[in-house]
Amino acid sequence: MSVVTHDDWSLDRRGQSAQARHREKIKQAIRENLADLVSDQGIILSDGKRTVRIPVPTLDEPHFRFDYNKQQHVGQGEGEPGQSIGRVGGGQGAGGAGGQGTGPGASGAGDQPGEQILEAQVSIEDIEDALFADLRLPNLKDKPPVRQVTDGVDFTDVRPRGIQANIDRKRTFLQALRRSRLAGQKLVITKEDLRFKTWEETQQPGSGAVVIAMMDVSGSMGMTEKYMARTFFFWTEKFLRRQYQNVEIRYLVHHAEAYETTKEAFYTTRENGGTVCSTVFQLALDLVRRDYPSELWNIYPLYVGDGDNHPADNERAVTVLQDLCAVSAMTGYVEINPYNRVTALSRHVTGLNPAVFRWATAGHPRDMLKIMRAFFRADAAASREGA
Repeated sequence: MSVVTHDDWSLDRRGQSAQARHREKIKQAIRENLADLVSDQGIILSDGKRTVRIPVPTLDEPHFRFDYNKQQHVGQGEGEPGQSIGRVGGGQGAGGAGGQGTGPGASGAGDQPGEQILEAQVSIEDIEDALFADLRLPNLKDKPPVRQVTDGVDFTDVRPRGIQANIDRKRTFLQALRRSRLAGQKLVITKEDLRFKTWEETQQPGSGAVVIAMMDVSGSMGMTEKYMARTFFFWTEKFLRRQYQNVEIRYLVHHAEAYETTKEAFYTTRENGGTVCSTVFQLALDLVRRDYPSELWNIYPLYVGDGDNHPADNERAVTVLQDLCAVSAMTGYVEINPYNRVTALSRHVTGLNPAVFRWATAGHPRDMLKIMRAFFRADAAASREGA
């Protein structure tokens, strides 16, 4: 005899619970693979307009499993009290029982099922959620809203005529309720009850922050070094555009000479020649003095290079870098050093003001995750993140 149940299945939330667990699994997988995702060359070359696949363990409902291994555990097996049964990691004694292992490193092929792992497709926005969750521009201060203005929209009035997209549902309902009560009628919304929001274009204060991106494109920067430099600036720009409104970015490159370039050229320029770092530091300082007075702007110069510099230029480079730190909220220096060698600039920058100057070395693209977390944190503490 069949029984018909009249339970309200809409109250059964197991599907929603499983969906929430699946989303959390994906977030956990992103966090665990974040260093590899940040260094994924496919994302960089696609300008963030693609999705990537990451391994995600399957969701398994709790249930009992039979132990097919038939292993002996504590208190089981042959032998007498006090008898030696072997050492950890060594051979077995007289009372031990042998068996072929099934874990990692065991000889032979196993016959037991493994954990099923699927690949989930995640978007660039999912990666940004995990990467940018705790990142902030350090030492960010309120600045007078001079020049830093952005176009905005301000809803200033409510009118009985307007476009459907701007309908004010709350005021429309209140108007219909007021009219119906006064007339002693049932609540019915008529055309005369409709209310629409009207807006005006306004100018709103901007963030008052500028990032000066500086990159070494000299002959000493190989393909690996240039890719790592572009990786850092790619995610830095994504972070700024997402977390802050209207942050200005200026792009500078240098070899023996420095010059300003466009965003597109910044990520694709390949040059050779010598390395004179003071030229790009001086160009950045000139830009600040001309366009971005420190009393009106939060200034963030960021430099990425391989640490090489003309020997005669080291003292001047450090002097100009000190002047740049004096007008900056934070100055960042990233040294691409995959071979862990002692470089010319690394010996000279250690004495700069640690409250403003943050520097790090990177030996692998995966190190960019640690460097971004070291640079973009809200506190003003000193930072030296080796990688």
